[in-house]
Amino acid sequence: MTSTATASFVVDTWEPQATDEAAGTEFARVAIAKTFTGAVEGTSTVELLSASNATSRAYVAFERLAVSVDGRKGGFVLHHTADDSGLTLKILAGSGFGELAGITGTANIGIDEAKNHHFTLSYTL
Repeated sequence: MTSTATASFVVDTWEPQATDEAAGTEFARVAIAKTFTGAVEGTSTVELLSASNATSRAYVAFERLAVSVDGRKGGFVLHHTADDSGLTLKILAGSGFGELAGITGTANIGIDEAKNHHFTLSYTL
């Protein structure tokens, strides 16, 4: 059975690590830290790689969450892929640990009009 957990999060750290530009396309690497509150409670660290130019942008990232989900303590890794067509967040198979060992699923991120970040996790345990 699939469950849904929702939370808010804040970006605590956004640290560009490196950039490189050639032939009109820039590569960037960013280290990010977040704090989650709600049915997903805890922190995460993110390693993000992006490419952008005058007509397109894309990124890939891995996010390691150390959280409780609906009261179960542990964590997992989210694999992000995004481009101009949209964002996909999937739990990396086999990455769950603690009481979240065996977790599978997907997630969504939304930003409301007040620039608050919202996180929805659809998961199976």
